[in-house]
Amino acid sequence: MFQYIAAVACVAALTACGGGSKAPVAVVVVQPAFKLTDTVIGTGAAPKAGDIVVINFTGYLYDSTKADNGFRGAKVESSVDTGKPAPPFTVGLGAVVAGWDQTVLGVAPVAAMKIGGKRTAILPANLVYGAAAHAVPSPNPYGYVAIPANSPMVYDFELVDVVPGTVIPNVPPPTTLKIVDNVTGTGAIAATGKTVTVRYTGWVYDGTRADFKGPQFDTSVGKADLSVVLGGNGVIKGFNDGIIGMAIGGTRTVTIPPDQGYGAAGSGSIPPNATLIFQIQLITVN
Repeated sequence: MFQYIAAVACVAALTACGGGSKAPVAVVVVQPAFKLTDTVIGTGAAPKAGDIVVINFTGYLYDSTKADNGFRGAKVESSVDTGKPAPPFTVGLGAVVAGWDQTVLGVAPVAAMKIGGKRTAILPANLVYGAAAHAVPSPNPYGYVAIPANSPMVYDFELVDVVPGTVIPNVPPPTTLKIVDNVTGTGAIAATGKTVTVRYTGWVYDGTRADFKGPQFDTSVGKADLSVVLGGNGVIKGFNDGIIGMAIGGTRTVTIPPDQGYGAAGSGSIPPNATLIFQIQLITVN
């Protein structure tokens, strides 16, 4: 027992004096500067953000000891090895790692690549895979190596094709209450002072969609129908006014400007100054 106590005391003393094991120190990977070098200047079209591009590429681990080889270390991936270009992607919108977008579109004073052009990029880790490590792919017929965490990379790119992106028109929302009767009811009419029950679904207006229905924020479908006293303060003004004049069995699409909805404050998942779209079905009038 005495020997055990003495051993513990020695360990404690070593720890107090700085001896014993220490916490592992994180290895800091020195990152190269971002650099783009054109090896072939293309003669075709140059892409812009939102266009679809087709490229060939080969990627290597950055190796600071191989300046005579453009700092190319072990190969990690390549479309050239497969004999066909990489799958098309939309450039400049985050569909690929940031370094790829910046290489294809260029960073001043380097202009965007043109079809037929070839460019070598030295990319620090934060423009590629960051702190994420990638294992050796399987199967691995081309002898690639794993990508360690925080690895800078060297990529050789060739721009094969550019397809202009589709410009989606953004239709501004109406500034006044808009009502469209989808189904005209045949029952009693909803009027101010009446108590009605309705079934509804609500969306945030999106001018880039054909039906203008963006994210859905609420619905009573599959739940209890909503009871509303028309002319009261239980619902937003646009919803109240959108019901007036409906007949039982009718369905309406009502577009509500912000000043008749939730205004500059918004509400929950409804952003500030949002135009809203409601589809409303009138169930009862009392």
